[in-house]
Order: sequence, then C-alpha cells, then structure tokens
Amino acid sequence: MLPETYVGFVTLLRKRLRLLPLILLVLLPSLAARAQEDPDMPDRLRLGVVVAADEGARDRVEPFRLALEEIADLPVDLFLLETMGEAVEAIASGRIDYARLSPSAYAATHGLCACVEPLVTAGPDDFPARFHAILIARRGPEKTTLADLAGTRLAVGSRQAVTGYRVPLANLAADGINARTHFSTLVEVSDPVEGLKALLDGRVQSALAWSTLAGEAKTGYTAGTLNDYYVSGGPGFKDIEIVWRSPPIPYSAHTLRADLPDTLKRRLRAGLMDLRREAPDAYLAIEPDLPGGFEPVVHADYRPVLRTYEDGFSALLDPSGG
Repeated sequence: MLPETYVGFVTLLRKRLRLLPLILLVLLPSLAARAQEDPDMPDRLRLGVVVAADEGARDRVEPFRLALEEIADLPVDLFLLETMGEAVEAIASGRIDYARLSPSAYAATHGLCACVEPLVTAGPDDFPARFHAILIARRGPEKTTLADLAGTRLAVGSRQAVTGYRVPLANLAADGINARTHFSTLVEVSDPVEGLKALLDGRVQSALAWSTLAGEAKTGYTAGTLNDYYVSGGPGFKDIEIVWRSPPIPYSAHTLRADLPDTLKRRLRAGLMDLRREAPDAYLAIEPDLPGGFEPVVHADYRPVLRTYEDGFSALLDPSGG
C-alpha cells in the first residue's frame, strides 16, 4: 500500500471509529427496548376454529391462518373444534391461545376463568358492527312505554335464546324491570318472527326481537327481526314500534388469552383491523357471514351478554334452578 493511500485509509478509519459511539447511542436504546418488549413472546400461536360438520374446514381456514402468521410474526398452529362449547373449554384451559367466539361464548369463557380478552368484532356491512335485543309492541296513538305494558303478555324465545330471552331479561332487570313480575305471562314462541306475528294477531301485547337499528327504519333497518319481516312482505309492519332496546352487542369476539404479551395483542389487533382491505380472501375465510370488516372491541362492550352469566340474574333466567 502506498504511503499516501495508507494515510488516507487510517484517517477514514479514525473518522468512522469516532462515529461508532454515536451510532451505538442511536441503536442501543432501540435494541434494548426490543429485547425488553418481547421477553414473554410465545414460540407459536395456537388458533382454534369451530368447524361443526364442515369437512373442508382446514382448507377453507388456511388463508386466515397464513395471514395470522404474517401479522403475529409467529408460526400459527390450527386446531379444528367441533362446537362452540369445545372452543370455550379449549381457550379457558389454555389448550389454544386464540378463538373466534360468539358474544355468548366469550361471556361464558370469562365466567369460567376471567383469562381472556377480545381483540376485534366483525360486522355484516359498513355500519357499526353491533346489534340490539329489542322489545316491540303495537303502535298506539301515543308512544308506548314499559309501564303501559305492565300486566300484559310478552312473547319470548326459549331459555337458551340469546336475544330472544337471556339478554333482554337480564338487561331489563338491570334497568329495574323484572319481566316475570312486570308481565302477566311470558309466552314462548319458536322464533322472533313468530313472536312478531303473535303480537300483530293479538295473542300477545309485546314481543322480544333483535335488530341492528342501523340504516332505514322504514325497511326494518339493515338486519334483524324487523328486516326479516319487512322483506317477507308480512302485513302490519307499520303498526309496530320499539319500546325498549338493550345496549349494543358486538356480533363476534376474536378472543385471545389475556396472559399473552401486550406487544402481541397490539400487533394482532392492528393487523386484523387491516385484514379485509389487505387480504380479503383471508378475512372471508374466518368471517364468511360478516363481510363488513373488523372493529376493535374491549371487554366492556360485551356487558349486555356478560350479565346473563352473573349470579344476580340466574334465578330470573332459570327460576327452576336447572
């Protein structure tokens, strides 16, 4: 090496060495933060999906599993579960980390272990991804109130019906109305539309139903009992009104074990929020019936359903104690 070349090399090296402490000052905090951020990150994520009798479920769900791997930056193992009850047991016991639950299943899981939290919910359209249990009555010359319906007959669903029985009875009670004593009789009907028909033909004076309460009221809103009846062309649609509504309820609960690191929870929520836009095939693989996209949710959003699992409402919902 020529002397002048050597001198130039040494000078350049010295300059770079002088910059090294500055570079380290910039890089070390971010490296240290990353090391502190992920100390509890799992090696892989265990996804549980309820498939019932869907024999092609593994192939159908695969796009979502792959998308979840990319979002989580972790390998994702898929566990196929036959029933929602099995999903509740699996996530409550820690056999899986993530499951798409119904609102009632989320509430049941939390009642078992208080070990889960929701990330997002999906909706059917571009309106807010929520629905309500409602109580309807015949329209009168003046606005009907719950007080006006005291001592009358109320159409309800079976004791397992979420919006036709459990949610409205528990949340009416939370509002100070015990349905069993306020109404003269609870008349069980096969489904909410049958209850609406019973209301219109005079068999009952009010009925329980459900609705998004979004969109046009004149068409029965975007979805629910009123919309079903309107679309069917049933007579008397304009003769009914909503007397009471529950707080809004999310359609689904993409649920994670609460003991997973917050870094992973934030990463998953953010990625899921973008999923319909970034990978619509992956989104529809897990939410084929709710194509409206994901919205963030928190535990309190499920309060109307959580009430149905609280001891204070158990005697009201099942007076036989069974």
